[in-house]
Amino acid sequence: MNNLDAKIAGLGFLQSIISRMASNSFYIKGWDLTIFIGVIALKKDVTHYGSAIFWALIVTSISFFLLDAYYLQQERIFRKVYNILSEKKFDDEGVNFFRVNPTQYKELENVETLKYTESLFSRTILSFHIPLFVIIIAFFAMS
Repeated sequence: MNNLDAKIAGLGFLQSIISRMASNSFYIKGWDLTIFIGVIALKKDVTHYGSAIFWALIVTSISFFLLDAYYLQQERIFRKVYNILSEKKFDDEGVNFFRVNPTQYKELENVETLKYTESLFSRTILSFHIPLFVIIIAFFAMS
């Protein structure tokens, strides 16, 4: 396999990793919303087990919130690895296009946008999870 084929295959591999991280984030949001809708559908049980269901819903929502931020962080890291490898020349013998471990790239060290806290407080994460938290609290406050 020549270096051009290796570059194309390696970048394709990275693109599939990035797509998987994005779809995992989408699934997490879907599960979070599904659990919340399920609790609303069982409104009569909410009045009976109100406090326990409220705390269970808050804990699962916070867990999904943290997991969603983790997948966004991983997606950003692998997108940066993709950008680093795509800028490399395919005829450079010292480049391994199948090396996808982000810890092996010095270019990723101390990059502020790749930190977990940056992903945790990003617009895409907060714009979904904060309204859901507010709706959960409002729903149980009205029950």
